[in-house]
Amino acid sequence: MTLKVNLGDQMPSIGLRATDGYLLNLRSFVGRQPSILLFVGAPTLKGKARERGDALIDALVAGRRRLEEAGVGTFVITTDNETQQQAYVEERSLPILLLSDERRSAVEAVGIATTAERGNVNAVPTAFAVGIDGTIRDIVENAEPRGLVARLIDAFRAPDAEEAPAVAGATT
Repeated sequence: MTLKVNLGDQMPSIGLRATDGYLLNLRSFVGRQPSILLFVGAPTLKGKARERGDALIDALVAGRRRLEEAGVGTFVITTDNETQQQAYVEERSLPILLLSDERRSAVEAVGIATTAERGNVNAVPTAFAVGIDGTIRDIVENAEPRGLVARLIDAFRAPDAEEAPAVAGATT
């Protein structure tokens, strides 16, 4: 599948249920602060695919302090249901929200490729840096953990980024 959004486009308006029980609209939430949206498979995956999803989430958790200092919100979106996500959050003691895209409305709206294994559909790891105005500032397809946080923070430091956070030492 080819992405349906590009740099400079607005993030689509999509409502998803978070692991804290609240229904969040991606577009209105990013209107409060610059945000990173990481679409990833993890909670119900096995083997190497699970390890990759875990590593991407771990990269965000490890960079959490830098992201908070930069005023950047962080959200992980999976196609798993809320119960699966809650179990995953508890198992790994995650300090970040997961959003359930069980019906794949967000995945389809932005055009993220998916993989299917035994009826389990997961998003191919894709990260977005979305400005406070809802504009997509960076897209990282087939995301890898190394350097991900630094790259996404840098997207908010672009010369035209009105809400560019002052981030010191934004390296891996």
